[in-house]
Amino acid sequence: MEFNAAPASAGQDPVDQLKQTIDELRVYEKKNLFINRIRMICSAASFLILIVALILLSVNIGKIMKEVEAVSSVALETGNNINAVAQDLSKVDFETLGKSIQEIADVGEDTLKQINQSADELDTLISSAEAAMNHLNSINFDDLNNGIQKLNEVLEPLAKFFNIFH
Repeated sequence: MEFNAAPASAGQDPVDQLKQTIDELRVYEKKNLFINRIRMICSAASFLILIVALILLSVNIGKIMKEVEAVSSVALETGNNINAVAQDLSKVDFETLGKSIQEIADVGEDTLKQINQSADELDTLISSAEAAMNHLNSINFDDLNNGIQKLNEVLEPLAKFFNIFH
């Protein structure tokens, strides 16, 4: 708002003009006071919102910091484990390991060949056993028993004869 500081008009009393100016200043001051109160309320509300936000942020930051600390300790432990594994791997002689694995494979191959050979020999043995069983099955035990009895009948008198000289 602007004030007119114009010289007093010819028909107006300077006291009336001063009263009018004072009234205008009072209206201006009331408006200014109202605006200042609104500014003060907005500032206080902003300050309260800022305080609440800081409190909430500090609570969350505490939780976040604990989680960050846990993650960092896990990451540190993982890093240490990786370093230990890398050191162990650096001690491994991969050339000798490769040769050892090749030797194991060669021994395994020889063993499998021997197992195959043994299986073939076992197969031959089973075939021979089957042939022997077939021969045993082909024997006529009745005829064999009769032959043994006849031999016994022939040898019995001979045994008696030799027992006389005894």
